Amino acid sequence: MFNKLSQQKIVSIFMIFFFIAGPFSITQWNKINILIIFILSSTTLLLTALLGRKLRFWLISFYPSLIYIFSFIVSLFALILTREYLTGEYFDSVIFGRLFTFITVSFVLFIINLWLSQVGNDELLRSLKITFSIGFCFVLLGHWQFIGNLFGIPFFIETRDWMHGVPAAIRSVLPMRLTSIAEEPNFLSPLLIEYLILTGLVVNGVLIRFGAYALGLFVLVLSFSGGVYVNLILILAFYSILSLYRSFTLSKIKIRDFIFLFFIVLCFGLVISIGNILIDFISVKLQGEAGGQSGRSQFLLSLTQLISNSDFSQLLLGHGMATMSVLTAFGLPKDEFLFRITNNFYLDMIWEGGFLGLFLILMFFIYLLFIGIKSYLINKYYEAGLLFTVHMMITCLYRSEYLSSHFLWVMTLIFICYKKGAIDMQRELTSSMPKINNHSATLRGEDGIS
Repeated sequence: MFNKLSQQKIVSIFMIFFFIAGPFSITQWNKINILIIFILSSTTLLLTALLGRKLRFWLISFYPSLIYIFSFIVSLFALILTREYLTGEYFDSVIFGRLFTFITVSFVLFIINLWLSQVGNDELLRSLKITFSIGFCFVLLGHWQFIGNLFGIPFFIETRDWMHGVPAAIRSVLPMRLTSIAEEPNFLSPLLIEYLILTGLVVNGVLIRFGAYALGLFVLVLSFSGGVYVNLILILAFYSILSLYRSFTLSKIKIRDFIFLFFIVLCFGLVISIGNILIDFISVKLQGEAGGQSGRSQFLLSLTQLISNSDFSQLLLGHGMATMSVLTAFGLPKDEFLFRITNNFYLDMIWEGGFLGLFLILMFFIYLLFIGIKSYLINKYYEAGLLFTVHMMITCLYRSEYLSSHFLWVMTLIFICYKKGAIDMQRELTSSMPKINNHSATLRGEDGIS
């Protein structure tokens, strides 16, 4: 009993730290953040091993975690096939840093799965509240930054808050974007969507929840990130479909469906009436990217051409982990080597892990989608897990942080929501049935992999 409680306590302490530190990979402290996480995760694993207790994992998180890790193992194996292209720079300053991050991510994911196999209902709720609090802190810092901009007070850290690619009419009113403590608006964007989902999940009271939404949306709009605008629109559209389908399934249209549709119409009306500048901004951004006018879009075209010229083994298994840092060794002209990432996870994975790596990542998402779509009608936690999954898939279109503590943080939120949804479902079944079958026990995590 002592060993069991000790292991649970050690793992739980690390998870509390991870829930706090996870999002900080989007800040300028990302390197020190991953170093601290590595030290603490390796220490946690060592102490867990010394306790000598049999390890168990929750099946619903264990399988997607394996798929996720194996997609990067494919890119490691690909290095054997492309080793003649790799330069001294790659071995001196690139691969070791990426391997360190990959090992850290693997350690943390192992602990996450261990924690999920033994976590209880109260701790799951506490975890959701902690993650919401961290998102709320980022939002409040965004408001602090806005107030400082109004009065000419410098923010306490430097971020990429300049208004590049924004119409002059907007710059004349708002000279800087809101980034909070993230390095740039594009880094902050996913966290703002996650904050909004968590708000709907953990904040009670209509007025308080509305206020929390308003605070987050204010920072979201003034970040002037095209990615977050598209992300929010797609999430809202997907949520409206889920809500209407639920109402039709239950043969009962709820007031919230009409309220939701009313606010959608109202938002469009406001944008049409007073948001012409914002519409122009979005239109210019989309036209520029689609026409290859920006450096990023030109780089994407060059990389796509380079991929199309790859041989069969490189298309299948990729060119190797972190090889986007040495694209010139694979034939990309130096004047076209503008970035070391595409800001698109799927395209990055095609390059590094080939279509096999991409297939594994798609299977990772499909697995999580299947769990959510199958169960989202049961309770709000399954629904939130599904929304987080769709959000992560959308985020991967404009962010390439697939090996980061923030990516793991969101993945853990999905697992937590599914675990909490399973526990609540089990409680409901227990109250209505005298006996529970083995399938329900598996959902609770009682039947796992040892």
